[in-house]
Amino acid sequence: MSLMRASLLLSKNIIVETIVSTYNANGQPTAAPMGVKTEDMKHIVIRPYASTLTYTNLQLKRCTVINVTSNLELYHRTAFEEANPEGKLPTDWFEKAKTVDAPKLRMADAFVEVSVLDIKLFGTERAEVLCDVKLIKAPSLLLPEAYCRVKFATIEAILHATRVKLFLAGDKQKQEQALRLIELIERYNAIVNRAAPNSRFAGIMADLAQRINS
Repeated sequence: MSLMRASLLLSKNIIVETIVSTYNANGQPTAAPMGVKTEDMKHIVIRPYASTLTYTNLQLKRCTVINVTSNLELYHRTAFEEANPEGKLPTDWFEKAKTVDAPKLRMADAFVEVSVLDIKLFGTERAEVLCDVKLIKAPSLLLPEAYCRVKFATIEAILHATRVKLFLAGDKQKQEQALRLIELIERYNAIVNRAAPNSRFAGIMADLAQRINS
């Protein structure tokens, strides 16, 4: 794919939300929502939390696939993998990448296959993973969608919810951050239920609320 066409998927120096997929030590495919950033379309930076399975897999396999998708269900299911049957994502969601030893999501709108060039700590809890782009592929260029604040509110709520449990287990400062995130999620929940009640977005928000309350 040309750099011009690739720029339609990833904007330079802007963090975009994607789903990063890897194999674990047992060869089981796994995936998690994660922000990524690029400066030149040839290298991509991922900043996972050092306590995550994705970080462990990146250290082990030294490669991954960055899946680009607008499918909210994919974000939801991969953010809370333990909620899936048997505690893992369906294996038929994945197929092996062409250029690296990593799985890609069949349902993604596009994907970027990368190898890991360098891993270093970023702050006290996160790592900075510098990746070299090996392949960018999109089956087709999707037509632009009308802006929908419900969709973006739901994505933000999912991403915040993945941090709440981690922060609640931390010190007092982290717990205060968790409470602020919960307040934001409640605001997003209000937006979704006002603009799209009884929708699939409302269903996702209800699930997030139940997780936080428990």
